[in-house]
Order: sequence, then structure tokens, then C-alpha cells
Amino acid sequence: MRKVIVVILAVLTLTVGMAVPAMAANPITVVITATGAYITMTQTQLTWTLNDIDGDGVTPKGLIRPNDIYYANPTGSNGDGTPPSATVLSTECYFDLVTTGSTINLDLTVNCGNFTGGGANMTNGGGTHGAAAYGGYAWGEGATYGTIGVGNRVIMEETGSLAMKEDLTPSASWHWGADIETQTGDWSSGVSSTTSMVLTATAHPP
Repeated sequence: MRKVIVVILAVLTLTVGMAVPAMAANPITVVITATGAYITMTQTQLTWTLNDIDGDGVTPKGLIRPNDIYYANPTGSNGDGTPPSATVLSTECYFDLVTTGSTINLDLTVNCGNFTGGGANMTNGGGTHGAAAYGGYAWGEGATYGTIGVGNRVIMEETGSLAMKEDLTPSASWHWGADIETQTGDWSSGVSSTTSMVLTATAHPP
């Protein structure tokens, strides 16, 4: 009788040991957040008529002459007949750029095409004017006007212009201007010609 009891206890002990389940670990949740490198900019002034800004300039207003320079200075400042200061002031810049909503630092470039569609057609001379070509430059507040190069006064090419401004911080307000030196040759008529300045923002390299 004792021998039987011993055998039964051994079996019960083995059975209980095998029946104990492994404990499951608690789940872990990882939250993933993705914020885009977002570029946005707005500008109030979307047109510029040469020699049409109040202030100094050739008379009559709204008309341009060959072999002359016109500056995008704002109304009430130097007008379009006087260059900005040696270090450009924000009050000497016609265009007001705002990057509110951008999340990254930006580099700004300005390209400008050929004047077409009228009597004052002029090709882009890459900063140098000639018989049928204009010279164009862009600049912004804080730039050294007399220095040609990145971050100062830059040539407005048709494509591939150097950066007018580098590393502009997000949600900034920044002012810029431009100048056009007209061709040396005469116009073919008094019909207006037009072109477009294209302002482009790209992410500043890390």
C-alpha cells in the first residue's frame, strides 16, 4: 500500500510541473511622428513696372529710356532712379517676402527671362547690357550692394542664378529688390514688353 502511494505522488508532482504556463509580457507601443521639411513663402508685390515707382527717376513716369538703370526701391524711399545704400536697408527694398509656415532654413535665387511682346524687347545679358541686351541684378536687406556674389548683389541670369540669400530662417520677413540696366540701342516701338522674375526657395544644405 505504501509503494502505491509513492508512485501516485510522483505522477502528481510531474503533472503539476508540466501544466504551469509561461507568463506573457505586456505589449509596448511606440508612437512615430513625421514632420515634413516644408517650404512656403508669400509676397505682396507681384508686378514691377520699370520707372513707375514714386520717387526719383526718369520723367515721364512709366516710360524707360535706353542705357539707363531702374531700381526696385519702394514708394516713399529712393524710388527707381537711385541705387540703395552701400549696405542695403530693408526700407530700400520694394519686395517683402514672408516665409511663415516654413519649417527649414532657405536659400533664395532669382532668375529673369528676356523681355518680349513689344518694342522694348531685350535679352538677358548676364549682368551686362548691350545693344539689345539688359543687365539685371537682385539684392536684399543687409547685402553689400557694391559686392557681386552670393548673399550680396547677384546677377539675375535666365537660369542658374547664384543665391541672393542663404540660410534664411523659418517664419521670417525679408525684403529684397532688383535693378535693370536697359539696352544701349533704341526701341522699335512704344509698345510694352514684359518678362518675369522667378523667385525660388530651396532647402539650405545641412
